[in-house]
Amino acid sequence: MTRTEAKIRSLAAKAVFEYNMIEDGDRLLLGVSGGPDSLALFELFRNGFADIRRNFRILAVHIDLGFDQPPPANAQVLESHFRSAGVDYRIVRTQIASRALDPAAKKNPCFICSLYRRRAIYEVAREEGCNKIAYGHHRDDIIETLFLNILYGRVIGAMNPVQGLFRNSLFIIRPFLYVDEWLLKNFAEQSGLPRLPRICPMDGKTRREKIKKMIASIQRSEPDLHIRDNIFKSLQHSQDGFKRPGSSLRGDLESAGEKL
Repeated sequence: MTRTEAKIRSLAAKAVFEYNMIEDGDRLLLGVSGGPDSLALFELFRNGFADIRRNFRILAVHIDLGFDQPPPANAQVLESHFRSAGVDYRIVRTQIASRALDPAAKKNPCFICSLYRRRAIYEVAREEGCNKIAYGHHRDDIIETLFLNILYGRVIGAMNPVQGLFRNSLFIIRPFLYVDEWLLKNFAEQSGLPRLPRICPMDGKTRREKIKKMIASIQRSEPDLHIRDNIFKSLQHSQDGFKRPGSSLRGDLESAGEKL
């Protein structure tokens, strides 16, 4: 095990224990978009998540958004990866891309895409008897979502470590709560995980990307400060930051949905 993997496992275990994310008998749906964060999540869980002494089962799920691309398509690459790992999986084919990018659409493409991806994920969870959905959202995602919610959603709050849905019949969990994005990218490269092309035409043009650049610019102008650490700690200290399991936050289900 590399030092990078050991660090990620330690931080993920810390989040899981602090928020009781995984319990005996859980059936976990792992949302795998194909980015390094979700692939790292899959890799962590398929290898037993050795630091978590719980009896649970996993199902890897990829929502194919329907973007045209030359073979092998991302969904094909991921299906091969899941099969070689010997885990249960589902590839869900959709036409979400055409709906999100329709010139007549009245909503932001990222909002439409995230809305229908979530619906597809929830439907698979229901069909497969999964009581929890695990996403690869990391610490940087959570920090950026705070600003997305404030600037675009008129809500103060970020992604919750544990989010109850449908009267707490289903929960979203985020084991990478304390993990930095750069750690996951390093791990994905060191582990030789699939590197999939970024095929969405909105890539690099999203509101989340604007927030990321804004925070980076502030950090460059104040090199002696730990801007991201300060933002994250303010969330931990604020009653309007991380909500407890069972609470509902509109921004968690809207702005945060740019990333799955």
